[in-house]
Amino acid sequence: MKNVEKRFYIFLLIWLCVDFVQAIFTNIHADEAYYALYGQFLAWGYYDHPPMVALLTYLSHFFDIGNLSVRFCTVLLHAATLLLVWKTIHDEKASIRDVNEFFLLASSLFMFVLYGFVTTPDAPLLFFVALFFFLYKRYLSNPSLPLALLIGVCMAGMMYSKYMAVLVIAFVLLSNLKLLKDWRLWLAVVCAVALFVPHILWQFNNDFPSLKYHLLLRKDTFSWAYPLEYLPNQLLVFNPVCFGLALYFCWKSIRNAFKGRDAQPSISTIPTKACVSARFTRACVFTCIGFVFFFWLMTINGHAEPHWTIAISIPMLYLLYYQTREEKWRKRLMYFVLPFSVLVLMVRVALCTPFVPEVTGFGDRKQQMKDIHELCGHTPVVFYGSFQNPSLYRYFTHENAVALSSLYNRPTQYDILQLDKEWQGKEVFVVSSNDFLNCQKMENYELYYNKIHHFQGTNRIEVEIAKQAIERDSVVLDVIFRNNYAEPFVFAHPECPVLVFAAHVQEEGYMFERCDNIGIQKIPANGSASACLRFPWHSGMPIAICLSNHLNLSVNSGVVEVK
Repeated sequence: MKNVEKRFYIFLLIWLCVDFVQAIFTNIHADEAYYALYGQFLAWGYYDHPPMVALLTYLSHFFDIGNLSVRFCTVLLHAATLLLVWKTIHDEKASIRDVNEFFLLASSLFMFVLYGFVTTPDAPLLFFVALFFFLYKRYLSNPSLPLALLIGVCMAGMMYSKYMAVLVIAFVLLSNLKLLKDWRLWLAVVCAVALFVPHILWQFNNDFPSLKYHLLLRKDTFSWAYPLEYLPNQLLVFNPVCFGLALYFCWKSIRNAFKGRDAQPSISTIPTKACVSARFTRACVFTCIGFVFFFWLMTINGHAEPHWTIAISIPMLYLLYYQTREEKWRKRLMYFVLPFSVLVLMVRVALCTPFVPEVTGFGDRKQQMKDIHELCGHTPVVFYGSFQNPSLYRYFTHENAVALSSLYNRPTQYDILQLDKEWQGKEVFVVSSNDFLNCQKMENYELYYNKIHHFQGTNRIEVEIAKQAIERDSVVLDVIFRNNYAEPFVFAHPECPVLVFAAHVQEEGYMFERCDNIGIQKIPANGSASACLRFPWHSGMPIAICLSNHLNLSVNSGVVEVK
């Protein structure tokens, strides 16, 4: 047994060192730079995700060694994840061959490997899912209040990592409904909810931005391509052999249960190893099948990102390890999985080279951001069209930059931070991927820029529709403009003149009507002004009021139905 443990820790150390090297030499992904912004403004919540990833980037920043300033804690957390998985599945009968095959399986799961050196919310999610199954198996063997409370803390950690963690909890519960009779686990739920209260309060205070984004803004028109591409994507992000085998073992387990074989033993005062193993396997099966089916069902609302099912890589490893102990499976496993481990290794090496395609997100953007910095100096930069560009600019140059959302792209964390409010009326550089009025094109890149001496943004102007009416073929709206800037808002601004539009929302795209003669010249700083807007009525089309400063078209009101 000592030789087995020694072999495991040697392999784990090698895995850790490889991840550190990979983290240092793989270019920063744009999303990682965005999460680095999270870490600069610690809070109990963020527009896109819960705060655990922000804590990772914040702590990693203390190890300011190149890319490790974002990835250091992620690499350590991934090694801890592997350790937890191994401690959950191995027993006194484990052999050196078992250790070899365990690392072979883990190294063949592409997405699992990727989150060992790339910092995203999935990295802490994997750790807490592994910890959850580790604690759950021990609780099945020896139920106790301390273990239950630890499970409660772990459930909160999962939820603070990614919202889809609730599915892990739900499917494990469905696999063993008798847990509902266990008062200790009810205390665990109370503990988890109590720890999650700060994030709930943050959502409430910020008008539930994450719920609106994930449940409403991500909806898309149905396309048959979404459900048809779902399973092929899953085969790619894990690997066809492991994913296919895991589904086969799930089906086999369910079939045996219906036939009365391998049925879950009844609960006894002192659970047997067979009883614990059956319940634990059942939890793994329910989680794998539940995740795959749930997100396939969600394709009716739009494209399902392949990595949304990453949490099942933990129960998948358990299932593959347990079910392939038979000699016939072990030979096949080595024969089919080894090529995918080699392929993943080749991809990892390729990511460390300077020839990574831009489309992967790991292209080298450092020089581009340095060129923009050379042009702009210490002047703040306002980016339109993407939250990735300002995040990369802030990461590589440590200078001020923000993204401003528009009608054509979603809000982001920058809309919650509202850093642009400090720059109203001041000198800024405006950078966009689209040509706009009086702009200049950068010499080496498809980016356009313009220097604004007295910048006037429109994103922090709120429009409240107080009254609506239809007069003949026109819509008449009584609205209130609220200026949340510390500077007066001037419609006839010399550099950024403002126009008001009604955007009619159609199934595909928008139809615009310009609102002239609104009767307002200026809105005082932190003040408000009333106006009457009149424009042609198009029956059945909801509308939103938008302001344009010739640089951006911001959404300033809610979408309303005109009746």
